[in-house]
Amino acid sequence: MLKNLKRKLYLLFAGSIMFVFTIVFLLLASENIKTMQNAELSFLNRQATVLILLFENSTNYVENLELYEKKYDYAFRLFTEQNELLYESADMENTAETIDIFLETLKRTEYTDNIESNHSSQGGTITFSSKNGRTYYGILCSIYTNAGYLNLAVVKEKSGITAFSSTVIYYFLIWLIVLIAVLFVSFLIIRQAIKPAEKTMQSQKNFIAAVSHELKTPLAVILSAADAIEASPDCTENIKNHASLIDAEISRMTRLIQDLLLLSSIDAGSWIFHRSEINVDTLLISLYDKFVNICNRKSIDLQINMPEECFPSLFSDEDRLNQIISILLDNAISYSPERSVILLDASIQKNYLTISIIDHGIGINDEDKKHIFDRFYRGDKSRTQKEHYGLGLSVANELISLLGGKIYLNDTHGGGCTFTIVIPWNIAE
Repeated sequence: MLKNLKRKLYLLFAGSIMFVFTIVFLLLASENIKTMQNAELSFLNRQATVLILLFENSTNYVENLELYEKKYDYAFRLFTEQNELLYESADMENTAETIDIFLETLKRTEYTDNIESNHSSQGGTITFSSKNGRTYYGILCSIYTNAGYLNLAVVKEKSGITAFSSTVIYYFLIWLIVLIAVLFVSFLIIRQAIKPAEKTMQSQKNFIAAVSHELKTPLAVILSAADAIEASPDCTENIKNHASLIDAEISRMTRLIQDLLLLSSIDAGSWIFHRSEINVDTLLISLYDKFVNICNRKSIDLQINMPEECFPSLFSDEDRLNQIISILLDNAISYSPERSVILLDASIQKNYLTISIIDHGIGINDEDKKHIFDRFYRGDKSRTQKEHYGLGLSVANELISLLGGKIYLNDTHGGGCTFTIVIPWNIAE
């Protein structure tokens, strides 16, 4: 429980910080890219002004325009007032079509030059899209020369996000470094905040483990004494009944102590599995033989369903797998009425061994399902089922997790519960 809480706090804290930082990062990155695009637009306007000044005093149009094409990836169309074409770029894809779109767009704008006689002028920058879906900047310059007015259309493709890849990479690296730093700091903060609770929980676990261990010896002595009393020739029937009661209660306490010690060892991380080759058919039949007599005494019909072909050998911990299935069968028997049916069903699905214990008992309501695997939780609030302490399903869930499997709980059609354990099929070598 504490581990889950620690994980949730860590994810919540780190996620909140990273969400805020990501928003700030995106805003800064977009603002930076916008600034660079404005700088690109400003540079285009300055270059257009330079070309106007150059062509006012020079007729070497072709050489100068070709130089700008290679250096800045511009496209040009130079033409006279009478629309006589003097030069048009050939390097850019669909140059003529793109410039035509620019000039048509320019005609549709409300911009007017208000040119004074015998002066060059430069129009405003127009942003437009071509038929290929790309976005361009366009500027129309009117150049006054000794031979009359010349019109120069300057077009440049607007830089996309890929043009600023170095900036994006720079911001991404900053984001990545901060992400690592936030995760590290979050881990330290959460670990420090949860440390008192961990100490308390550890003290509680140590106490339970110590008390459980110390109780084993006196319980064994009491059980031995009860057996001796019951075997005494002077023992009356009344005394035998009391001795039997002591024996039953000692057995219950012994099971409780064993479960507590098991959970303590799992919590401490000191649990060691003893994996070996398991004959699944033999395991299941042995479990059936073990519980069928118990079911008969309670007038319950225990059935087993397995494939006709033998299961392949499984490499796992046989004792723990036996314990898990026994807990589920014992649970099903305890909460099933007389003349009901319990089915032990086993099959192979893909790469998993699936074992289901299907009963038609009292079932579990939806509210209890949320806590059914919690320690000491019992749906029987009145505690009338004295043979259960609310640890069995918790132990089974912990063990199956350590074996790499899972337990699922579903409602049985017609009433009751179906517990299904799914274990990865590790074939014995």
